[in-house]
Amino acid sequence: MASLPEHFLGAVGVEWTRYNDLWEALFFHDGITKIARFDLAGKLVEYRVNISPENIPSPIRESSGDWEIMNCIAVYSSNNLSYELIVRDGELVRYQLWFDSLGNQLRLEKL
Repeated sequence: MASLPEHFLGAVGVEWTRYNDLWEALFFHDGITKIARFDLAGKLVEYRVNISPENIPSPIRESSGDWEIMNCIAVYSSNNLSYELIVRDGELVRYQLWFDSLGNQLRLEKL
């Protein structure tokens, strides 16, 4: 996809796959693994960045309550930023938890 370098100059190790009606690129950029999705015309739809636990923004960490955070992904879509977390409870049951950028819970699903 020709528009990848416009958004992620210097991306390396790019691997492309088809994801529904989108093209998905997995690549390494600025020292971080990222996933970007493009529509069939080459327009960037969203990109995702894995966040280490110590770099999770305070509103998200505080809103996650007593859950143990196992993974966090920042999702940049249009002019929107949201967070997808994989968490688990005291009985080690895992859930997927979504927050907006202010720490408001959007959705919770048991995995």
